[in-house]
Amino acid sequence: MKKFYLFIFLLIPSPQLPTPVLYGQLLQVVPSSTAPVSAAQETPSSASAPSPPAATAHPEPPTSLSGMVLMPNAYRGYGKNAIGLGLDFNAAYYIGRLYGKNSLSWTTAKTNYIDRVGQWFLTVDGKMQIQTEQGWRPALAAGAQGTFAFRDAPQPTLNSPSVSLKVDQKKTKGLGGIYVVASKRWFPKWITSFGYMEGNAADQLSLLSEFLTPEALKFSGHPGQEATSHNLLFGGVTWLVSGSYPVVVEWIKPQGAPANPMLLNFRLGQFLKLNFEISYLTYQGGWDLLGMFQFRYSYFPRRST
Repeated sequence: MKKFYLFIFLLIPSPQLPTPVLYGQLLQVVPSSTAPVSAAQETPSSASAPSPPAATAHPEPPTSLSGMVLMPNAYRGYGKNAIGLGLDFNAAYYIGRLYGKNSLSWTTAKTNYIDRVGQWFLTVDGKMQIQTEQGWRPALAAGAQGTFAFRDAPQPTLNSPSVSLKVDQKKTKGLGGIYVVASKRWFPKWITSFGYMEGNAADQLSLLSEFLTPEALKFSGHPGQEATSHNLLFGGVTWLVSGSYPVVVEWIKPQGAPANPMLLNFRLGQFLKLNFEISYLTYQGGWDLLGMFQFRYSYFPRRST
C-alpha cells in the first residue's frame, strides 16, 4: 500500500521541486530489488586513473633558450628540440664604454673610459628547425633576422693632432640577414652553436665605436671604406648553471670588414640576478669593453604547461 501511494505521488508534479529530484528521493525511500553493487563497481579501475606526465630529459629553463645574445641558435622557444617554427623578439641596449684602449697613431688619447654609446638593437627573429638533435647529430635551423637600430645619444667626437671633427651619421638604420645554424648539447648543461649569416647584420659592430666609423677608418688607412660586411660567422657556448640559468659567451666575426672587427658578448646577468651584460669589441689598433642590457622573449612556441 505504501508503494502505491508513492507511485501516485510521483505522477503529481510539485511546484516546488522538479520531478527528477522527487524521483531521486523516491529511490532512497523504496528499497531496491537489484543486487548490491560489487566492490569492483564501487572503486574506479586503475586503468581509468590518469597517468602522471612523463618526465622530460631536459627540463625547460626559466628563460628563453632559442638564442644566445644577439645571434640565434638552432633551438626553439625555451629549448624545444622539435621540427617546426619559432619566433623571438630580442632587445639589446649598449649603454656605454666602460674602458677602452687603442694604439692608433692619429689619436691623442690612448685610453677611453665611461663614454656614452646609447645604441639600441630591436630584433625580430624567425626560424624553422629542420633537423632535431639526436645522438651525435646536431640540431639545425634556418631563419631570418630583422633589426631596427637607433641611437638615443650622439657618438663621441674624434680628436687628432691636426683635425677635430664631429661624427655625423644617421641615427636609425635597418639591418637584417638570413642564416643557418647548428646547435649541440654535449652534456646536460653545455650547448655549443655555430652559424653563418648573409646580410648587413655585421654593421652592428660599426655602430658601437667611433673608431669604426668611415671618418675614423680614413685616418686608419682605409679611405672611402666602411666597417661593413655582407656575411659573418657566429657561434657560442652556453652553460646552464644552477637553476638552468644560461651563462653565454657569444662571438660575432664579420668577413672582410676593414679594421678586422670582432665582438664577444658575455651573458652573465641572469646568473648574477641582474640584467647587465659585458661585451668586448676588438678591432685593428684597439679594443673596447662595453656595458649592455639584453632581453629575449620567445613568442612561439610558448613554455609547456
